[in-house]
Amino acid sequence: MLKVFRDNLKYLSWVLWLVIAVFILFVFVDFGGTVPGSSEAPNAAAVTVGRQKITYGEFQRAYDQFEDFYRQSMGEQFSRELARQIGLPVQVLNRLVADRVLTEEGRRMGLEVTDEELRDEILRQFGGNFTGAEEYRRILRASGLTPKSFESSLRRDLLAEKTRTVLAANLYIPDEDVERAYRDRVERAKIRYVKLAAADLAAEVVVMPEELESFFADNLEEYRIPERRVVTYLSVDRQAIQAALEIGVEEIQAYYDENPGEFTRAEEVQARHILVSIDPTVETDQEGRDRARSAIEDAKRRIETGTPFEVVAAEISEDPGSKNNGGDLGYFGRGAMVPPFENAAFGAELGTLVGPVETDFGFHLIEVLDKRAGGLQPLGEVEPLIRQRLASTRGAAATEGKARDLADRIAREGLAPPSWEQLAVEETAVSVKTTPAFGRGDYVEGIGNATAFSSRAFDLPPGEVSEPLPVGGGWVILAVDSIEEPRYPELDEVRAEVEADAREERQLTMALARLEEAAASLGEGDTLDQLAAELGLEAVESSLFGRNDAVGTLGRNPEISETALALEVGEIGAPVALTDGAVLFEVLERERFDAVRFAEEKDSEQDALREQRLGELLTSLIQARREEMGVTYDPQLIANFELDGQVGS
Repeated sequence: MLKVFRDNLKYLSWVLWLVIAVFILFVFVDFGGTVPGSSEAPNAAAVTVGRQKITYGEFQRAYDQFEDFYRQSMGEQFSRELARQIGLPVQVLNRLVADRVLTEEGRRMGLEVTDEELRDEILRQFGGNFTGAEEYRRILRASGLTPKSFESSLRRDLLAEKTRTVLAANLYIPDEDVERAYRDRVERAKIRYVKLAAADLAAEVVVMPEELESFFADNLEEYRIPERRVVTYLSVDRQAIQAALEIGVEEIQAYYDENPGEFTRAEEVQARHILVSIDPTVETDQEGRDRARSAIEDAKRRIETGTPFEVVAAEISEDPGSKNNGGDLGYFGRGAMVPPFENAAFGAELGTLVGPVETDFGFHLIEVLDKRAGGLQPLGEVEPLIRQRLASTRGAAATEGKARDLADRIAREGLAPPSWEQLAVEETAVSVKTTPAFGRGDYVEGIGNATAFSSRAFDLPPGEVSEPLPVGGGWVILAVDSIEEPRYPELDEVRAEVEADAREERQLTMALARLEEAAASLGEGDTLDQLAAELGLEAVESSLFGRNDAVGTLGRNPEISETALALEVGEIGAPVALTDGAVLFEVLERERFDAVRFAEEKDSEQDALREQRLGELLTSLIQARREEMGVTYDPQLIANFELDGQVGS
């Protein structure tokens, strides 16, 4: 829950910290940024899960935490654009929805979080020292939280975790499953193999016309053309409407006056530090503590005698999150750091070196670079944000409103698609487009693929007009122009594709047959290297692999893995067909199942398998409960992040 903790993931299991980040940590910290595209009221519902809601404020805090995790992991490679490309908003939404589903499942199971459990967790989060109600409220207020909202969120997190614990405790793992998992992990083989690529035989393959016709007839179902539709749609462009809005200074002033909490900033400092770590699990390691303290004292002397802070940080700091940035931690407020670090930073004068400062992570040398007083930010600083927020909110509402008005007019006047062009002439930010024929899962230019647009297009009867639908760039109203029924093509329509497929199949068959013929010579005394030379190929040696691992450059191939693990060293595996050729191999090494070692490691193997099965159970359970409870997303959220087709409705 503290920035120093986040910046030092190397000292704890990253998996553990990611779990904390997802389920507990995000309720503590608001990094002060704004989720790109999010401008809704913090308490407005971004997502509704059954009877529960996920507010924009919760989404903001969770998004910040996920973004911070990726930024720590990827450094300068991470950007807001990359966040969109990897679907970060969807990751956050799915995690929050899963959390709500699990809390509801816990209630179904009769679980609850007692006031005592909640109190104990709060104390644990505050390091076991509760400093009083006023200080408690101040820390929460600095993160934009109230005791009620924080405790409600924390209670929900605890219930979700309790649900997981109960589900895990009731998982039955049979002994034979444990042994199978252990075998999959420890049984390994190494092979030497020759691969004959089908493409190498292309020049030898000729497909006669009668063979092509026969191949087409035998595989006709593969070339079946599915139903396709042509759609005309009227589009209302949100960006165009938003750009035309005029936001007056009076509106900006009114929003600023009515929402001071959004623009009240806690006291902050910008500091940089150098960390030399200690092992917090070894309480009696005085030698380690002395070493760390001495290293910080030496760093302080070097800086005081002229060595740049950033140079020393890059050389000795053990904080991976800041050492390559000169030790800079950026701005942070009270409650964002462990107490000893926070007290030293907020109590230091600008430019003064403070340290050694001891925390659970080790010894720090701190320098404060800047201080920002808390309080209400001046209107001039936040005016662009307010302007964008008002424009986005009003633009979204105006876009939806115009789409619904147009839909009403179309229905009232019985306007068919050919007359929609006149609407586009009369109305600003309105256009009419006709798609080429597309299938249910095909990409539609300007819309995307497998979207709500496509689903509605294939559900809509001809002659009917859809209700307004949100898409990434605004709202659309659509009608089906024509339907191409599913059919089987004539050979001439798909001749090039069929010929390519027929040639590929013939090449694969030839590759396998040629290796089968060559394999016979191995039994007559030839070696795999001799065979490879005769074929003009190279014998390649794999590394050790298990049943579920990739096999050298061949990738994951269960048939090769199973065969190799069933053979003895020196034995030859029968040629195996690949998607792009065939392979013949010899077993070089084997690592086998050891019953004695398995007995020693059985418990840990069972625990690992239990975690895996729990993950599978949770995935299945969450998906089923999502469908039962119903998950709806605020249309503005979908529009802001262009999530149409990426989340359910």
